[in-house]
Amino acid sequence: MKDFLNKVTEKVTEAKDAVADTLSMDKLAEKLTSIGEAAKEKTINTANEVIGLTPIIEEVGFKTTGISVTMGLPPDITFHFLKSSDVSPERRKEILEQHKDKALLGTIVKMLVTTDEYREKLKLGSFKFSNIDICIGLTPGMTIQLVPQS
Repeated sequence: MKDFLNKVTEKVTEAKDAVADTLSMDKLAEKLTSIGEAAKEKTINTANEVIGLTPIIEEVGFKTTGISVTMGLPPDITFHFLKSSDVSPERRKEILEQHKDKALLGTIVKMLVTTDEYREKLKLGSFKFSNIDICIGLTPGMTIQLVPQS
C-alpha cells in the first residue's frame, strides 16, 4: 500500500509540474509567438470579412457594438451586436438573397436570429438585454449578455 501511495504522489507531482509549466507566462508567450502564420492570417481575414459585412448586418436589424480579437491558443474573434430594429423574416430573407455570395453573412444572421429568439423566451426579472456576442474560432459560440436594469 505504501508503494501505491508513493507512486500516486509521484504522478500527482509530475502532473502538477506539467500544468505549472504549461501555465507559465514564458511558455504562454512562446506558444503565442509560435502560432502559425496561416492561423494568424485566417483570423485577420475573417475579422476583415465580418467588418465588411456590418452594414448588411445592420440592415437585418443588428448593430455591431464592438469587436474583440484574441490572439491566443486558439485565436478567436468575438463580435458584439445589439438588436437595433425588428426586421421581418421575409425582409431578412430578401437581404440574404441579395448577398448570397457572402457565406459568412448567412451564418452570422442565423446565429443572431436564433439567439434573439432564445432571448425573447428568457424571463429577465430585474435584468435587461444588453447584447449578443458571436465568437468565431475553434469553438464558435453565442453569448447573450444581460445587465441589471438601472
